[in-house]
Amino acid sequence: MSLSQWKLDYSCSSKSCRTSDSNFNPPGFYSSAATIQHTADAERSADQHEHLARKRAWDTAMGPAKSLPMNMFMMYMAGGGVSIFPIMMVGMMLFRPLKALFSVNSTFKPLESPATGAMIIHKLIFCLGNLGAIGLAIYKVHTMGLLPNTPSDWLEFIPQPGRAQYSIIDEVFI
Repeated sequence: MSLSQWKLDYSCSSKSCRTSDSNFNPPGFYSSAATIQHTADAERSADQHEHLARKRAWDTAMGPAKSLPMNMFMMYMAGGGVSIFPIMMVGMMLFRPLKALFSVNSTFKPLESPATGAMIIHKLIFCLGNLGAIGLAIYKVHTMGLLPNTPSDWLEFIPQPGRAQYSIIDEVFI
């Protein structure tokens, strides 16, 4: 093979033009095997991408439910007294899931694809986990005594009953 065969030809830019001459291919290279390998890799990559998309959707859906045990421990460690720290903890415990419930569609928008579908079950599980967190916050407010749920908490708003009878006592004591 002389050096004159090793010149670049820019007039042909397609892949088939480059591999049509078998003199330039390395020993053991077959163009048909390379295309089969390339399509198999592409299919495997697409399957792997779909699997990762489904897994990411489930991880996002299960996130609030997975964080419930940690939140229970945090609420336990915050204490039952009425002070600024437990109230701030309960406030964040209440508002964070509420905010997540109002943004369910925007949370799952980047994850929607033909591989994952509409993700109704994922969104439902996400909402249930956030409702569990809200329930935990309400329970903590109840144990702190800040939730008005007994009749004695509303005594100020109950009208005083009118007297049924009056008694007048004379001061006739000897």
